[in-house]
Amino acid sequence: MASVPAADPALPGDRDIDLRYYAGLVWRHRAFLGACALVGLLLGLVVALVQTPEYRAAVLLQIEPPPPTFASVSDALLVGAGNYWQNTDFYNTQFKVLRSKGLGEKVVARLKLTDREPFKSSADAATLFMTHVGVEPVPESRLVYVSVTHREPREAALWANALADVYIEQSLASRVESARKAMEWLQERLTDTQKGMRDAQDRLFQSYRTQDLFVPDGSVSAVSTSITKLNDDFVQAQARRITIEAALKQAREMQGRGEDLGVLPQVAVDATVTAFNTQIAGLNVELGRLSEKFKEGHPEVQKVKAQVEQLEKAKRARAVQILDGLDAEFTQLRKREAELRGAIDSQKTQAANQSRKATELEALRKEADSAKGLYEVLLQKLNETDIAASIRSNNVTVVDLASAPQDPVRPQKRRSALAGLLVGLLLGLGLVLVRDYLGNTIRDPEEIERYLHLDLLAAVPRYEVENDSLATEAYQNLRTALLFARRDDGGQVVLVTGTAPQEGKTTTIVNLARLLAGSGEKTVVVDCDLRRAQMHQRLSLPREPGFTDFFVRHEPLSALLRPAAAANLFVLTAGPLPPNPPALLARKSLGDLLDELKRDFDWVLVDSPPLASVTDALLLARHADHAVLVVQHNKVDKKLVKRSVAALRKATPNLLGAVLNVVDVRARSYQYYYYPQQEGGKGPQPPAADEGPAAKPEAKATGA
Repeated sequence: MASVPAADPALPGDRDIDLRYYAGLVWRHRAFLGACALVGLLLGLVVALVQTPEYRAAVLLQIEPPPPTFASVSDALLVGAGNYWQNTDFYNTQFKVLRSKGLGEKVVARLKLTDREPFKSSADAATLFMTHVGVEPVPESRLVYVSVTHREPREAALWANALADVYIEQSLASRVESARKAMEWLQERLTDTQKGMRDAQDRLFQSYRTQDLFVPDGSVSAVSTSITKLNDDFVQAQARRITIEAALKQAREMQGRGEDLGVLPQVAVDATVTAFNTQIAGLNVELGRLSEKFKEGHPEVQKVKAQVEQLEKAKRARAVQILDGLDAEFTQLRKREAELRGAIDSQKTQAANQSRKATELEALRKEADSAKGLYEVLLQKLNETDIAASIRSNNVTVVDLASAPQDPVRPQKRRSALAGLLVGLLLGLGLVLVRDYLGNTIRDPEEIERYLHLDLLAAVPRYEVENDSLATEAYQNLRTALLFARRDDGGQVVLVTGTAPQEGKTTTIVNLARLLAGSGEKTVVVDCDLRRAQMHQRLSLPREPGFTDFFVRHEPLSALLRPAAAANLFVLTAGPLPPNPPALLARKSLGDLLDELKRDFDWVLVDSPPLASVTDALLLARHADHAVLVVQHNKVDKKLVKRSVAALRKATPNLLGAVLNVVDVRARSYQYYYYPQQEGGKGPQPPAADEGPAAKPEAKATGA
């Protein structure tokens, strides 16, 4: 007995993706997919109908960046530093403020929402309120829509307008408070500067009183010039130190209040911070786009939010780094002031022998002038800041107030219906694909060899009319395989069987017999399916007398054979069906009958019952020179087919191969197995009604 190499079963998914296969799969399940789509459509409509309508009212705000004049302590001393407000960072901050819990608390308090449900029973009314709020900037403008969604149209408009009012008031209060703190600090610094100016003027006056003011020409040496330069450097270092001191003081105040350090001019003009702001702006735009498509917890939304948070963290770290640099510079400037003061004193000592009086007077005059100049600058800034604080102007204006909407934003029946339709269709398609993936049938010609370890003798396409070119070529391939497998010049017994009923074995025998007879081979068909004989019906012959009469009534074989319509083709019908077919097929005289037929015919084609049902085919296989297994495409469990193959191999070592039957040419590119040329003679006979499905051929081979 021939040995069969062991192999693991091929998984259903171990096939290359074939679009034609899946297109055919969808087409075959179109009714099911249509039903799923219809159910999804109805469910979408039901969901839309049962939902409580929600209305959205929006107020349109125009937000202008505050002017750079005296909005903070450092700006009061900053001259020519460029744009104080980086627009992207500013607007992102304002959008966060509009969505902030603190702003929500003020609106809840103003509207007294805690007296109403669901805020009354909520532990965090502000957070609950902000779930109704939406902020949508208008691209390429300074406008922003602030919307509120509510079940009541009037409430939605009321809440939106209240939110805008609270935001405007808060913005104005913040500007006034910043100006007030700047003015307080300026007043403190002005007092100190004024005292220093008066001291310098007093020293200059005393010098005029106690020393000779007339200095000869040329008495002022290079030391005097050096002192002047050192004094200028000292004044510049002092002014720079004051500016940095102001910036650091403001930064500490902003850190204490938890405000964004990115608005500081020293931070805002940094190239790295500017790059971060640009990236954050782009991500916020992307986040807005994703928020329209997906829910808050969607992976794509969370991914973009994580990127924004990472960049914000990096920006804050850069701001701290810049402030650390300013702190270090402040320390160096203080050290520089001390060094310059020492250098000036040293130069004064050196100049004492040259023009001591002139040098001292000039130094005092410069000191007094510098102190006066610093005092005048601070005084001017104080006056301007005072004016800014007194004018209660705001950078936020209402362009359009919110009004009660007429139409709800949710539910949208058309969108819900479409979504239900798509979901139903996708679920149905998923079920079809999963079922197809988990299917455990023979669906590829390659699986005949890969899984069953059999030669593929022919792949017969689905057909229902005679003279089908693809089917004819498939049966011709089977005939050719038998001709090549012929062992000697004597007759050959060929057993044709299947695993399960209605796989097309009888049709295969009929068409194979006609082709063999048409090529001049004397052929006889023996119907040994003694449980469900069909051969006589397929060839329009009487069933009795037949095969069983040879054993029961001992009729001569010549009296039982009947000629078919085709030349060189004879048929031995089943005869009366016996009560115990296995007992009859186990008789020794079965071999005598087949030997007698082999002497008179070139080919003896034996039709048997399926292997999975009874043992009849195994009893017949003992006498067969060749055995052919018919496997219907995508029908029988491949494990059952494999067990049938194993059983057949045990019964006979002459298993020639398999025929894959009823292949859907539309499903895959099976034309590789088919060739359109035909021989003379009648084409293949279509299967009988009880032999399994058949359909008109869907494709013609174009040659290979």
